Amino acid sequence: MAKYDSVKEQVAAIYRRHLDEKFGDQIAFDEIRVVPRLDHWGDEYLQIYMVFDGDGDLLDPHWMNGFYWELRPELLALGVISIPTDSYIDKAEIAPWTDEERARIFR
Repeated sequence: MAKYDSVKEQVAAIYRRHLDEKFGDQIAFDEIRVVPRLDHWGDEYLQIYMVFDGDGDLLDPHWMNGFYWELRPELLALGVISIPTDSYIDKAEIAPWTDEERARIFR
């Protein structure tokens, strides 16, 4: 899965910039992890894990569903043509996880 390995950090930076612009001090995104995955047909896509600290109620589902379209031009410029899958994870939810559990989810 090398197609998107070279742009993982750039994709994370794009997500972080847009999230910081949208939420400012209301929600902190402690970790944004970009993981290349293969779909059912063997095509590569990106799974984006965003660990946040703050009021999760501010993450409006309508906004979240349209977030990709806001990022799309920048992602296409990097060669990311597939639609990523986003996961928003509350930091409080994963705080009790062991390093092994986190590694298993985020690998």
